[in-house]
Amino acid sequence: MPVIALCIEYDGSFFQGFQRQKDHPTVQQALEDAFYVAYKEKIHISAAGRTDTGVHARGMIVSFRTQIPISNYHRMISALNAISKRGVSVLAAREMPENFHARFSCSEREYEYLVLHSKYKHPLWENRAYRIHEPINLDKIRPQLKFILGQHEFRSFAKTISVKGKSTQRQITFLDIVESQEFSNLYFFRVRGTGFLHNMVRILVGTILDIATGKLNKSLLEVLISQDRKLAGTTLPPEGLYFKKAYYKDFPEIEELYKNQVY
Repeated sequence: MPVIALCIEYDGSFFQGFQRQKDHPTVQQALEDAFYVAYKEKIHISAAGRTDTGVHARGMIVSFRTQIPISNYHRMISALNAISKRGVSVLAAREMPENFHARFSCSEREYEYLVLHSKYKHPLWENRAYRIHEPINLDKIRPQLKFILGQHEFRSFAKTISVKGKSTQRQITFLDIVESQEFSNLYFFRVRGTGFLHNMVRILVGTILDIATGKLNKSLLEVLISQDRKLAGTTLPPEGLYFKKAYYKDFPEIEELYKNQVY
């Protein structure tokens, strides 16, 4: 059976997360149902990451097996986008080797959290970025980012109940804060790693913000070493979080999916 990979984008405010649920709209359900309407075949879609309710994706990779020979990917993409629910779109597609799996073949995942520093509401950024009033002292926090890089126990930055009895060791390969060149006082918190714990990115960015705004009087290293969620910062809301990109060291074909997106 052919394995098809899709690069998709979605607005998390329309869905109760990625994974199919019985009584709530999800991204997986929207795509699987659209494929069934178009091709009369039930498929099971797997994703590089399972995002929570309200979390967005700019470049999520998903895969599925199908008995249907796909001869025209443009036609398939157009059909899925026409049928699927509002808020999700397929940007690119291709056939992959039979041993490819969007989740298990993924070597690294990259997330981005958007923070807007403003006294007032910005309607165009509602449900797109987290707004704060306090000034962000980047000079204070930037030197501390290096302590997060590498392989560590990240228990301090995980939802406590979700890691009970589980390993909290993860590897972070990239962490940076970039100010937008287009929008004033908009910041991109970017983090990349081999895997993430539940709420890890939202708690990590929340801790960084709390230190940078003076709400938290501990260093990032102190919080990391403590292995105590109570010493870390705020769990930020989901609307500022984006799944940005999935990396596959053994499948360079996936890079072509990102390159083939049309903007």
